[in-house]
Amino acid sequence: MGIIDLLLPRVCRLCDMPINADLDLCPPCWWSLPWNRQPCPRCALPLPPGVGLCRRCVLKPPPFQRTIAPLLFEDAVPRLIHAIKFGKGYSQAKLLSRLLGDAVAAADDPLPNLLVPVPLTTGRILRRGHNQAILLAAPLARRFSIPLKRKTVRRVGRTPPQRGQSRVARARSVRGAFKAMQPFTGTIAIVDDVMTTGATTAELARVLLEAGADEVVVWAAARVDRMA
Repeated sequence: MGIIDLLLPRVCRLCDMPINADLDLCPPCWWSLPWNRQPCPRCALPLPPGVGLCRRCVLKPPPFQRTIAPLLFEDAVPRLIHAIKFGKGYSQAKLLSRLLGDAVAAADDPLPNLLVPVPLTTGRILRRGHNQAILLAAPLARRFSIPLKRKTVRRVGRTPPQRGQSRVARARSVRGAFKAMQPFTGTIAIVDDVMTTGATTAELARVLLEAGADEVVVWAAARVDRMA
């Protein structure tokens, strides 16, 4: 607990109700979050009960082996993500990183050797002042004692805005968007805020595997429900 927590009352990040807990959410808001309760274990796409892998992962498996994404990108989650991306949403990043870390701990998978946040272009970092993936990854690195590699992969060139693009168009637009700056070994966890189609994480995973990684997994705070 920091000095600010001692001087100022803690409030829920969604409803502003005063709370007395180490998580910045009141119990009703926690229960109301859009939890990704039945995800595909490979890509975290929400599925109906009783279904194993999604059809896409059966027919054309992505280069990453596992995705943990505890929330769906709906209801209050886009507001939290927007605050992290375009504002000084450090408290929102701390909250989402905590929820993502809780999901990682609950999964009880072997921990990766390195965390690699999805890199942004230099221009985008200058406009925003930060990389939201790093804001999420840094608390995870401390919590699980995993090295965080911020500059081992670069974003090269410019990719067009992906909002509104189809899955095929997104995959085409990010092809060649990343460059590994060093060799990799072991299991690497890609950390990001939102997985939409999986095109960006698939391309980054491909680059990491080509650079020597044995396996790639994905940790994302939220998943877009492409079945909706």
